[in-house]
Amino acid sequence: MQANLNATTLASSPAAPEVDARYAPSNRQRWLRALHGAWQADWRERRRDWRVWLVVGVGLALGACAALLSSMELRATLEGRAIAQQAEQQRWSQQGKKYPHSAAHYGVYVFKPLSALAALDPGIEHYVGASVWLEAHKQNELVYRPANDEPGVTRQFRLNPAFVLQVLAPMAMIFLGFGMFAAERERGTLAALRINAAPLGALALARGAVLLCLAMVLVLPACIAVGVLEWTLQARSPFSDGLPRALLFGAGYLVYLCTWAALIAAVSARASTLRASLAVLIGLWAATTLVVPRAAVELSRMAAPLPTMQQFRAGMDAELGMPDDPEQAERDKQQLLREYGVKDVKDLPVNWAGISLQRGEQHGDRIFDDHYGRLFDAMLRQSDAASLAGWLSPAVAMAGLSSAAAGSDTHHHLQFIDGAERQRRRMQEVLNQAITDHPEQNGVRHDGDQALWDRIPPFKFTFEALDLKALALRQGLPLLALFIASLLLCGAGLRHLRSGNLR
Repeated sequence: MQANLNATTLASSPAAPEVDARYAPSNRQRWLRALHGAWQADWRERRRDWRVWLVVGVGLALGACAALLSSMELRATLEGRAIAQQAEQQRWSQQGKKYPHSAAHYGVYVFKPLSALAALDPGIEHYVGASVWLEAHKQNELVYRPANDEPGVTRQFRLNPAFVLQVLAPMAMIFLGFGMFAAERERGTLAALRINAAPLGALALARGAVLLCLAMVLVLPACIAVGVLEWTLQARSPFSDGLPRALLFGAGYLVYLCTWAALIAAVSARASTLRASLAVLIGLWAATTLVVPRAAVELSRMAAPLPTMQQFRAGMDAELGMPDDPEQAERDKQQLLREYGVKDVKDLPVNWAGISLQRGEQHGDRIFDDHYGRLFDAMLRQSDAASLAGWLSPAVAMAGLSSAAAGSDTHHHLQFIDGAERQRRRMQEVLNQAITDHPEQNGVRHDGDQALWDRIPPFKFTFEALDLKALALRQGLPLLALFIASLLLCGAGLRHLRSGNLR
């Protein structure tokens, strides 16, 4: 039964006609005619095969379910975060009159924005927090991880368009194409094709293109879902370069699927039997989409180990517990007293309490920059170490490229953390400056009101434009190199056939 799968009928394949040499077609014309004939023959053969429809139908159903679920989930998430962000801003503005430092501890939550492309590739979004609380003296970690609310089964197997495209689509292509040449070799019809002078390169290109078209059917639901989502989100995109990201996303997956089409053609041309072709391709699929990505994650953890949260917090709290340089603080205070020509801080036209609070914030900021900087550097080193496996696995390279384009990788997550921290520090500066500008009057502290709270602009975060050079080095070059390697393997397989290994 398998012998017929993917086999192009010999009768449909082009044969070299007997014509006058003056009217004989050039080699280029003959090659193009062979390409056209092979395409028509292969396409006609697949349309008649119910097993092709079964594989495409199952893949299409999975792709449609993944796209629908992901887009619905993303829409619900974005609406929920928008409502929560608006409520937080309202809570902040309407907190009433109070001492500005009390407002700094009152704090406010900010929420991470998501793009429509994150519906296609959620990346690490389910495993990192969605919101962070901005308050005085403390840089908090993100909270509300979606994975915390999911059962264990869902964490192990999450159906999303990226999983369909990176893992299931190559498998579908293998089942549809493993007999591309191996089937005809077993039936003995491949030798007849060579006798008719059919160019093997044209046959391989035509059959690979048909295979690619069938795989692209699986992409359609995701493209439609994201297009609708992008249209309805309109100005809520967190990107300033949304179009280049979408083009890069599509081009990356096209190269990825072309790589698999060339690999399938290469193995099918080189394998001696159908079973050998299927076994080798399944082995390649399992190694590159399941084993190498997992091994890359584990090895990257060894290359750049992270401290436990308890260790990290204990180290940072120990430094935060140490006071800032008291001698320097005293020198600064005396300098201020000399500037204003007074002997006591009570006589200053500014409030020393606000200056002291801001000094404390700057002391804490230096400690946060040191500890979080080392933590984030280790996270980036892990990410970069894992991306090296992209030179072995097109799935790893593609996963890194698509999550970067979707803004759901580690680099973009750290950008948001940095943006939220800058908002926290801006908030503390405004509130401490308000204290500094209003000395106590007869022991009564100045209270701020809504006018002061609204001087802190609402948090609006936009991701930086893609660093195309870094992306090309980390993911683009490995993916392109593997594509070229697959083409070379395909060429070697065809040379193997041309050299007479047709049976």
